[in-house]
Amino acid sequence: MRPPNQLPVILNNNNLGLLAIQRSTLDVLQLSSDGRPPKRLVTCPLRNVLKAYLAPAPENSARRLDLHFLGGGKGTQLKLVKLHVLVEPIDIPETNEWTRCLMEAAYGSIEPFRNVLILVNPVGGKGKAKNIVQDTVIPMLEAAGATVTVQETTHRLHAEEIARSMDLVYDVIATASGDGLVYEVVNGLAARSDARKALLTPIAPIPTGSANAVCTNLFGVKDTFNIHLATLNIIKGCRLPIDLCSILILPSMTRRFAFLSQAIGLMVDLDIGTENLRWMGDTRFLVGFLKGIANNKGAFCRLRLKVVEDDKQDMARKAKERIRQRTIDGSGVVPLTNQMKSMSVDGDTPVSTNDDIPAAGHGPPAMIQEPTPSASLPIPKSANANYVPDHGPIPDAQPLKYDGTWITIESLPKKPSTKLKNSTQSLKAPPKASTQNKWVDGQGILYFYAGMMPWVARDLMQWPVSIPGDGLIDVVVQSVVPRLTMANAIAGAEKGEAYWMDCQYYYKVSQFIAENLDIENQPLFTIDGEAFPFESFHVEVHTRVANLLSLNGDFFTSDFLKKPTGKN
Repeated sequence: MRPPNQLPVILNNNNLGLLAIQRSTLDVLQLSSDGRPPKRLVTCPLRNVLKAYLAPAPENSARRLDLHFLGGGKGTQLKLVKLHVLVEPIDIPETNEWTRCLMEAAYGSIEPFRNVLILVNPVGGKGKAKNIVQDTVIPMLEAAGATVTVQETTHRLHAEEIARSMDLVYDVIATASGDGLVYEVVNGLAARSDARKALLTPIAPIPTGSANAVCTNLFGVKDTFNIHLATLNIIKGCRLPIDLCSILILPSMTRRFAFLSQAIGLMVDLDIGTENLRWMGDTRFLVGFLKGIANNKGAFCRLRLKVVEDDKQDMARKAKERIRQRTIDGSGVVPLTNQMKSMSVDGDTPVSTNDDIPAAGHGPPAMIQEPTPSASLPIPKSANANYVPDHGPIPDAQPLKYDGTWITIESLPKKPSTKLKNSTQSLKAPPKASTQNKWVDGQGILYFYAGMMPWVARDLMQWPVSIPGDGLIDVVVQSVVPRLTMANAIAGAEKGEAYWMDCQYYYKVSQFIAENLDIENQPLFTIDGEAFPFESFHVEVHTRVANLLSLNGDFFTSDFLKKPTGKN
């Protein structure tokens, strides 16, 4: 008796074949007529299976089974594959069940057939977004049975206007551009009267801009520009709640929201000072950084921080422990594989693909026919049966009031001393004591950088212990030091090694205030890379109010967090 995870088919070369759902793969085998072992034609990870569809046909005739998946071996680029096989009439009943099982194994608890809005910035980055969406993204989404709506942006803040007024009928908002389009969508959704409901719609970036920090944080440095992976995330990603920062700009009382960063000093010049180099892609930021450390110009400002944590060793330990615990309890694997099931060889027991997660039983048989869009992604629910979700606006921002529990760091308009630090410091050794993270009055500030994701660019992991949805902002205050010290830091910047520099002060804060002490010479600061007039601004956190899609349910795990505590 044939195991129910196997299905006999006729391949497109008219040979007999066998489709087999394994623990983590879909295998396509060609059978031999002389008793030799089957020849494996395709092995596809279940994560890469997009759709299985049994086409209609006259009764008592063979039917076509369509399998859509991403192909490509290790070290090769992913590509969309559409495999068509025939099923004999006698095998049709079990094909319905087999197809259902494959889709269940491939998607787990993820709803297939999503309704996707793609916002395309045709002039972002190198100007290739439109072609990438048409040639790669849409064919893959349609192969997965998604419903796709595409809208091009025509002017600055157009995506914000769309997000502010759109009907909340989409499962996903995909942005084909860089981080700028994500910023616009976030601010459009957050400005609505039903902001909390609107922000439940997850955002999924497609990396076609010059700055793609969100993709780096989701997919890692090597796969930042992996269009197929980003599209798979639209199809199968699960909800990743993230914090937003509310920034109140004074004296205009303008309010903006940030998902990534706020910057003063060198990092402002790095962003807006390299606009003419967008053709270089994200390499422009390295060029800007080199130019900035050559100038070694200090930023004159006063910072008031409501500090929650400032011990570098402890912050690193907690971030690493979180990753370790996530792996132990099973939530560190790809979420959709948590629910993947394949039939055992005897056909009786569903088998989990994760030894720590018991397999759920199969539900009633359901034939996979032509897809219909899902109403929405599952919305997180409270365990309290009487809980009523807040779908209203985000409260208006007011100037913050600091007290004696806040710390104050300031750099006055005078020549700072660089004698406090030298250029021989190792970036790889953690500080011997947490007291080395205490600011010393009289130091100059080279830059101030506040963020909520580990990477700000592929070559800079500025906040390596940042944790999504923790309600805190990771703040770096870099003191003015000899140029050679900063130049030496470039080599380890991608790996977060600068975290351990004595001259880089690191805090986790819940609120902060920044005041400009040299408006004439430093008139701007940036929010998520966008420039604004700088007199003073007040920042607070809205915890887990927005959502991204993530294939692994978290940010990409860096090597910094994989190393044992205290060994960087």
